[in-house]
Amino acid sequence: MASTYVRRFNLKSSLTDKQVGDFWKFLLSEFVPAIQKIKGVHSTKVYSGAGALRADIRLVADMDDAGVYEGLLRDPTISKQLGTFYGAMDLTTSTQMFIREVTPDLLKALSS
Repeated sequence: MASTYVRRFNLKSSLTDKQVGDFWKFLLSEFVPAIQKIKGVHSTKVYSGAGALRADIRLVADMDDAGVYEGLLRDPTISKQLGTFYGAMDLTTSTQMFIREVTPDLLKALSS
């Protein structure tokens, strides 16, 4: 069933302005396009709330199902980029969640 993955994070406060800029270039020109090429990923978007592109950032991927996420992590292109992605992130404030679309098929499965 259709699922959405949301990773919410802040960048490390120790990053320089140049490092923040480099991270955003990497995220938008390399990481997001690589995620979008994974079979089962419908769209990948990045959102920013407050924080001058340093905080309250969300990476959102709409997928066929939550299992697509596991394949995404195993993809050689993505796995090479995870160090750069996680390396800029303040993991003490980072959260992730999966949400699923409520559809008639889901309701049918839950009511049987």
